[in-house]
Amino acid sequence: MINTSNSALAINGGIPVTREPVLIHKPFLEEDDFIAVDRAVRSTFVSGDGPDCREFERMLAEYLGARHVLFVNSATAALELAFRARNFPAGSEVIVPDFTYTSTALGALYNNLKIVLADVYADNGSIDTSKIERLITSRTVAIAPVDYAGIPADMDAINDIARRYGLYVVHDTAQSIGSLYKGRKTGILADISTFSFHGTKNMTTGEGGAVVTDDDALASRIRVLREKGTDKHSFLTDNRTRGFYEYIDTGNSYVQSNILGALGVSQLKKIDLMNGIRKDIAARYIDGLKEISGLDLLRIPEWAQPNWHIFGILVPPGNRYWVMDALRAEGIMANVHYSPLHLNRYYSHLATDDAMPGSMEFFSRLLRLPLYPSLTHDEQEKVIAAVKKVFGT
Repeated sequence: MINTSNSALAINGGIPVTREPVLIHKPFLEEDDFIAVDRAVRSTFVSGDGPDCREFERMLAEYLGARHVLFVNSATAALELAFRARNFPAGSEVIVPDFTYTSTALGALYNNLKIVLADVYADNGSIDTSKIERLITSRTVAIAPVDYAGIPADMDAINDIARRYGLYVVHDTAQSIGSLYKGRKTGILADISTFSFHGTKNMTTGEGGAVVTDDDALASRIRVLREKGTDKHSFLTDNRTRGFYEYIDTGNSYVQSNILGALGVSQLKKIDLMNGIRKDIAARYIDGLKEISGLDLLRIPEWAQPNWHIFGILVPPGNRYWVMDALRAEGIMANVHYSPLHLNRYYSHLATDDAMPGSMEFFSRLLRLPLYPSLTHDEQEKVIAAVKKVFGT
């Protein structure tokens, strides 16, 4: 039982575990990353879809075992392109988990599609596959599962439902680069997948994302859409000499700078190393926190090997914000991460709390602890000590 009046706690005037804050996240950047960016800048090819972008796409395709990888300026853009490439009729419905970042929904909304929210499991935030079929109507065209915290969604179950109803699967893999589902990397488990390389992700290009698919037609259309509706990609690839390329569709500018492509190359070379360090830290946390009464860890299915993008703890629901504030007072910058879509103003008309019991329970208990490769052993011990102190262990 948590004693909120414990005078030893920093929130109540006690001495904190650390006076030097342990941050929630830091990108892992080393000298090889700085050299790669400097080299790309000095090459003077700094605009989009350059040689380093192409190399990053090739390397990522090889890493994932995918046929096509298209580097774009964000996972949000990747999601928009994933739906745009299919030209679904306006008003068609897309099933999206209630507990996700807004980008999962925005990809469909920007294509004039309707969002239908699905509940999630209360113990790990993944879409509850037992509740998907009841949401399918004659207007449903797609499902957009999310790998929350880098824990893969149950893609076999989701793909089975999609096949039976003829639905498109857009796998939001923004958080799961390097995660395994039944021995296979995320990114190759659906019709199309979308990664993020934002500064908070396991590997980063500062801002950035990727569309991944084995579908030749989808990839061909997205290459045009991401380059303002032109055939510039093939123009550059085929080394045409006529001096101009054609405008063959509508589109937008979603290509990435060659500078960030270079950073992607250097980061991807060490993604397994970075994820391995995260795994070691997570194992230390699990061992250090396992006997705390009232604290649970996110459920990881037996078939999943997460990349430990986020280390989440589930605390007593009535104390969630107090625990967060108490940890911060101890110098540990824990946070809530984000809220269910239906609790936000823009999506509030789509569902009620009663319709999303799993999502509400998960949100009421979830806190995120610091986890990143440069987190020192001493900082890790301070995180464990602070959690134990707050829980009165």
